[in-house]
Amino acid sequence: MLEMEVLDLGKIRYSEAWEVQRGLFQLRLRGRIDDTLILVEHHPTITFGQSEKWNVLRVPIETLKEKGVDFHKSERGGGAAYLGPGQLIGYPIMNITPYGGILSFMRKLEEVMIRTAADFNVKVERHDTMNPTTDKPYRATWYKNNGDAYLLCTKGVGIKVHNGGMYTHHGFSLNVYNHQQNYFHFIDPCGFPIDQVKPISMEEIVGRNISIQEVKKSVVKNFKEVFK
Repeated sequence: MLEMEVLDLGKIRYSEAWEVQRGLFQLRLRGRIDDTLILVEHHPTITFGQSEKWNVLRVPIETLKEKGVDFHKSERGGGAAYLGPGQLIGYPIMNITPYGGILSFMRKLEEVMIRTAADFNVKVERHDTMNPTTDKPYRATWYKNNGDAYLLCTKGVGIKVHNGGMYTHHGFSLNVYNHQQNYFHFIDPCGFPIDQVKPISMEEIVGRNISIQEVKKSVVKNFKEVFK
């Protein structure tokens, strides 16, 4: 099994979680700690990634302030993303070199999400979709219903190569329950028009309440199984 610490920070603002990530990331680079998975829920937040073309904000910054939505430019890959209550967010602070590098790591993250959703009778699958902003394929994990695809989870990581290893911060978000979903309409998620990547939650799919604590347990179990 993967040697991994799990740090559950509960509900915490993005800026505070980033300070924790940054500190642990430096410790991981120096070999002072094992791989660590941070689990959080965030106050409503919009973040921009490092892919400028994918950073599309559909409302003025002032509107975000009026609505009480935090805004941050992050050090992860990808583009605009919404994070907020009802999402389980995971930040793996890891040396991913033993797992085949970045592409293999991202596929393993997808596999964790697929297995976690399946634990709650939610069937999702991975496939590529052409991103209209960049005309390049974008891989994500989708729930399909009557021919329509809905986005259940997103991912975006930051990478640093250090002493022959490849290390990550940031990670994934999984929609567990529906809360303030209209905030997704403030952005084009990773450059996609929102009507092409409609968000959906696990609770909406199964039609019952789902404990986010149970989802956390499932994520940890599947993370350890996938990253053997």
